[in-house]
Amino acid sequence: MKKRYALLLLLSITGLGLICYNYWSYSCGRCTVDSLWAISFPAGILIGINLLALTILFFVRVRQRRRLDPLQCGCGSRLHPDWQFCPDCGQVRT
Repeated sequence: MKKRYALLLLLSITGLGLICYNYWSYSCGRCTVDSLWAISFPAGILIGINLLALTILFFVRVRQRRRLDPLQCGCGSRLHPDWQFCPDCGQVRT
């Protein structure tokens, strides 16, 4: 549940930053009303870098979790060493 709130907070901060930057650009005369909601080239680069970093972080976490606890199912349940499948989700243990 914490991850959902953290992701929602991150997306909210990103959106607010985009709105503030575009409002500042509009106030300084650097953009027009038509281009107020457009993503500029520098903003696109920053968003792309953040998405790439988030993807890398996701794969590092998944790999780390699999390496640290081989007796844990993908759904998060602990498995007994003799069990062949997860009793909660039914996934076959590899």
